[in-house]
Amino acid sequence: MLESSRMRPLRSKKFLTLLVFVVAGLGFSTAVLASNGPPPPAKASPRTAHRLVAAAPKPAAKSIPSSRRFAVIIGIDYDHYDFGAVRYADHDAASVYQMLTTEMGFPRQNIAYLINGQATGANIISALNWISTNPAAVSGSEVVFFYSGHGLRNGPGDGLDIPGLSPGYALVPFDFYNFNYMTGAGLIWDWDVAARLGKIHPAKMWVSFDSCFSGGFIRPGITGPNRVVTASSQADQLSNELPQAQHGVFSNFMDDSVALGMSVEQAYLEAYPRSLPYSQTPQISDEYPGGLQLGP
Repeated sequence: MLESSRMRPLRSKKFLTLLVFVVAGLGFSTAVLASNGPPPPAKASPRTAHRLVAAAPKPAAKSIPSSRRFAVIIGIDYDHYDFGAVRYADHDAASVYQMLTTEMGFPRQNIAYLINGQATGANIISALNWISTNPAAVSGSEVVFFYSGHGLRNGPGDGLDIPGLSPGYALVPFDFYNFNYMTGAGLIWDWDVAARLGKIHPAKMWVSFDSCFSGGFIRPGITGPNRVVTASSQADQLSNELPQAQHGVFSNFMDDSVALGMSVEQAYLEAYPRSLPYSQTPQISDEYPGGLQLGP
């Protein structure tokens, strides 16, 4: 097979695949801010009522000054747990980091870049708190939030089934195994993300998740005015990786198109049909009034 699933069973529980998010901001802890940033690896060769349909291109919007562009990028590989490996989430994150800094005019000092061991639960929450309270980022800015990694869903018969906890979707930090995650501890739930991202009032914002069940993150607080949210699969689907490309299926197709200068909406229309043969149906929420073009 050309692809490998990003979800693996653990004690008959289902795991979500990589969610990649990138958010932009300023003043984050120096432990996770990218200065020069590690070089990206070489690249080989809804639950939604907002499904995008092919339509006439939207007019391009006004560019945001580079000083107002921010990002948080998260990519987590899991190659040391017995439930199965996620091998290329850090590649997804590195490609987005390279694209934003070399082609889209995002200052390196405005990017929180969390990969693998840096992407602990505490650091992810710190990144969310930072971007949602930073005066330079919370209003009139250009923001990217990108996550690639494992994810979980909670509900009867699916993934986790935690008594007393509302059905939901969770990001899986690198250090989740240090917690009793079968009770929901050590995970970052969709309502945690929505409560923080919902405080941002951007001029334009792209939020991207590449993981199993990632469509579950298309919800109020994550969606909103001047935002485009993309997800690699429906809320009840797995997502996959392409070993020959060393990337997630959706990220491989989506990010290449954005890097070529397409709007996020156009890139989604390119990635959508190319993802379907891998048994995943990408999702989108588009509340941006023009074609969301990153950078200058």
